[in-house]
Amino acid sequence: MVASLRQGCRRLRPWGLAAVLLLVACAGARAQPGDAAVVIVFDGSGSMWGPIEGTRLSKLVVAREGVRRALAKLAPQTRVGLTSFGHRRGDCGDIEVMRRAEPIDMDRIMLPLERLNPKGRGPLTLALREAAKVLPSDAAKRSLLLIHDDADNCQPDLCALASELRAGGIRAHVISLGPKPEDLAKMTCLPETTGGRLFLVQNAEQAEAAIEDALRLASASAPGLSESTRPPASPKGKEANAVAPPALTDGRPGLLLRTLLAEGNEPVAWPMHWSVTRVGQSGAPAFEGRAANPNVALPPGQYRIDAHDGPLAVTQTVEVGDKGATVADLILNAGTLRVRAQWQKTGAPIGDGVISIADAGQAAPAGKGDGRAGALLASVRGSETTFLLPAGRYVVLAEEGLVRAQRSIVVPAGSRGRVDMALNGARVRLAAALRDGLGELEAPLFSIAEDDPDAPGGRREIAQSAAREAEFVVPPGTYHVSVRQGGLEGREVLAVGPGDAVRRTLSLAAGKLVLDSRLAGAAQKAGETVSYRIEQLDSAEPLTITTSRPGPELLLASGRYRVEARYPGSNVRSVREFELKGGQTLQLALEFAAANVRLRLAGSAAGQGEPFWSARDEAGRTVWASGQLEPAALLQAGRYVLEVETQEKRYQRVVDLKAGETRLIELGND
Repeated sequence: MVASLRQGCRRLRPWGLAAVLLLVACAGARAQPGDAAVVIVFDGSGSMWGPIEGTRLSKLVVAREGVRRALAKLAPQTRVGLTSFGHRRGDCGDIEVMRRAEPIDMDRIMLPLERLNPKGRGPLTLALREAAKVLPSDAAKRSLLLIHDDADNCQPDLCALASELRAGGIRAHVISLGPKPEDLAKMTCLPETTGGRLFLVQNAEQAEAAIEDALRLASASAPGLSESTRPPASPKGKEANAVAPPALTDGRPGLLLRTLLAEGNEPVAWPMHWSVTRVGQSGAPAFEGRAANPNVALPPGQYRIDAHDGPLAVTQTVEVGDKGATVADLILNAGTLRVRAQWQKTGAPIGDGVISIADAGQAAPAGKGDGRAGALLASVRGSETTFLLPAGRYVVLAEEGLVRAQRSIVVPAGSRGRVDMALNGARVRLAAALRDGLGELEAPLFSIAEDDPDAPGGRREIAQSAAREAEFVVPPGTYHVSVRQGGLEGREVLAVGPGDAVRRTLSLAAGKLVLDSRLAGAAQKAGETVSYRIEQLDSAEPLTITTSRPGPELLLASGRYRVEARYPGSNVRSVREFELKGGQTLQLALEFAAANVRLRLAGSAAGQGEPFWSARDEAGRTVWASGQLEPAALLQAGRYVLEVETQEKRYQRVVDLKAGETRLIELGND
């Protein structure tokens, strides 16, 4: 009904009463309060052209086709929008909202994806913020689905955005295509803070399943499960051994689905994603959802049970009898691994860290693992978590900031293991202050570097932060810390030991330059659109700053400078050189030596049609042009050739313009 109504809406022409009635119906079909709404945020950065395991296709194509197939399975009233980034200019402001969250229209969603041409950088944080703005406020469930391969390389604070989304009632699900461990560590706070899911995708098959699962989560709750009670993707705190739901006791036929780590073990109440399908029957599954040991009422018959969670996947066929519940025990051939990360010196849990689990890389004989990490399987932000893993060999990684610990472990079937990861590091907190009370830095950039004889200048930068106060977590050692803004810089060398928490305020010496400009002979200022360019004259690495802010106030290092002010839309400019000293506030007023000119056709030229005016300076350069009938121009004082061309004739006149004068000049009467 809804689908056929939409087709009628697309064919509609505004003729007659029937069309008016159909328009009213179409408005109701487009969106209803309470319908779920999701905006897909699709990575358009250049790295999406890269391949993904299991196919020769690019990540772009695999993800795009996964979206196409997943959308076809959603309820048609689901409102789906589309945003992309990095696909037009490839810079950190390259964001495009391609479609607002509206009822599904495959053509309007897929056409921009088919035309997508990934180019440059990946400002995914800004894209998420813009996508959130187009989620309708009346939706019962509002979600974002980020499909990406790398972390944001434009240096915004993704975790701060996650808190904003949570406050706005927006969940964010993340599909990471072949992510690097260091990139994934930066992404985990987004789904964890907002209550969403993180899907780690290593191959094309996983991509399709992840996109389908994520869109299903965003569009509606799974049958039989409320969103508020759905377990998290990776249980934290105590091991996931909660009491299983009560069995069917009223004699109805059905299934009690249970998971066992190994043959002969007791069931564990671990949340799995279940799909129960009647054998030989097509269509939607009889039951689908994420739960720990669920009870499912089903008519008698043969059923296929599929259960998966992360790298685990089990399939079994069961015959459901006609009396009471049939117990289906699925042997996972797996073990649980509880991981706790703490600081080596104090034993305190790490703060804003990440725990990850990866394959052990290339196969090695038992007891001779080389500790190399292969494909990343899961990643959780926090200091403690539990993983459910197929029996095998793994690498556990724990990291916070630039400090990392790694350990190889073996998970036997049926085991309940525990591993403590000890990190050896220190915290460095940096702030900046200007000497002589000249104010605060607007946009300081902090960096930390270490000695490296192979790097240019003998130092290698290892981290940056644009926060007002920066914090770095680093291994013990000696570091060069600095803060920069424009040409200002403050430096210090710090030595930190295990467990240290060091605070430093870096001091910068600066002078303040206050700029102003006005037209010669005029009492008022030149206006708010004057542009300024400041160049340092006495530095081996000259600083250049441009600004169009009205009355700008700039903090500069001591030295000699040249400032050029340009008036918009003309050749009018003013240049001054000045010297600025530390602690000095220099107010510099620039005057434009310019003349106001109004031009008019006179005599026989006045009736010769629309004119085209131009002005050439003494070097023969055209500095101004206009197609208006009686234009006005602001020109730098000097000699010009004024020219006007009509449909019949060309007229010229040489004029000398003085600073501050206002003149009416007529052409065509000489």
